[in-house]
Amino acid sequence: MGSTILIIEADSILQEHLVRRSKTKDWRIFKSRQQRDIKRILKKHTIDVVLLSLNDLKKEGMALIKMIKKKHPTVQVITINSGDQISLSIEGMKLGVFDDFFMPLDLDSLISRIQEAFQAKKEAEVVKPSLLQRCQDIMVAASFAEAGEADMAKELLATGRKSKENMKIVQHNEKNERRLK
Repeated sequence: MGSTILIIEADSILQEHLVRRSKTKDWRIFKSRQQRDIKRILKKHTIDVVLLSLNDLKKEGMALIKMIKKKHPTVQVITINSGDQISLSIEGMKLGVFDDFFMPLDLDSLISRIQEAFQAKKEAEVVKPSLLQRCQDIMVAASFAEAGEADMAKELLATGRKSKENMKIVQHNEKNERRLK
């Protein structure tokens, strides 16, 4: 399944061009301009990328970006703006906007950036182990290395977690050590 996009744009012509061009990309598209509808869509559906036009929304658009980034931090926002509102573009970038396009825009470039934003969201969703978990893994790996199990230590550091297979090996080794004592 392709990415899911929410378009917040007053200009229906731009919306329709984006919808037509995106059909070949296997994208699911939602459109809205009403804040309550935007919140409902974000709550009900997993949105990957938001295209947000700042031309009419101005400061209301900044409030939407803050709300989206607060409630859905991995959602990537791409703003569309006119050249006379550069301060809004700068403010949006400070709030974590993925990219900013000025009108008139190149649809091919926009579509390319939407795909890159989708990838960035997927990468942001990868759960990284906490520092504490990583330190624990390192200490366990060091214990294996010290016990002469260098391969096990390397594998543990490479995977970052003990696999079920490793757990069985560890349990087997512990049983053997108990028998030897």
